[in-house]
Amino acid sequence: MSKRNNQKGFTLIELLVVIAIIGLLSSVVLASLNTARLKARDTAIKSAVIQYRTLLEQEFNDTGSYANLQKGWADVGSCSGIGIAGTYAAKAIELCNAIVTNSAATSPLGGQYKLHIGTAINFNSYYSVMAWLPSKGAYFCVGSGGATSERMGSAGYTSYWDQPGCYSNP
Repeated sequence: MSKRNNQKGFTLIELLVVIAIIGLLSSVVLASLNTARLKARDTAIKSAVIQYRTLLEQEFNDTGSYANLQKGWADVGSCSGIGIAGTYAAKAIELCNAIVTNSAATSPLGGQYKLHIGTAINFNSYYSVMAWLPSKGAYFCVGSGGATSERMGSAGYTSYWDQPGCYSNP
């Protein structure tokens, strides 16, 4: 008569293989989530910039100037102290804060340079909004001429300014 082994269960090797597979799958999912999170931030930034463009156009329709809503770099983590004024100031500051908050990654111009609202040409007649997109490593620009661009500068940081919709080319 032979002895029968009636023990049920998994061997140590089988358990280790299952744990390794679960660990591998979870690391893939976490990496995908981080990429999706960054892309969602980019989308939120673009949406806020487009809404800011609408405010600028409303300001121009009301006052004949874009100057009240263009004040240069919003680099302090809060846009309330940069001097935005006028009828649409509260909404502009809200959008500005949303852009700066979502653009938490460091830009190539320095950690604080995440949003620029203004142009080199004439604040009264033209506008430009440049916002840093963390997942793309580029600035998203919209300008008064209707141009938009999303491109990283190729010849140092000064080439950011020349893109359509950006500081020197609104």
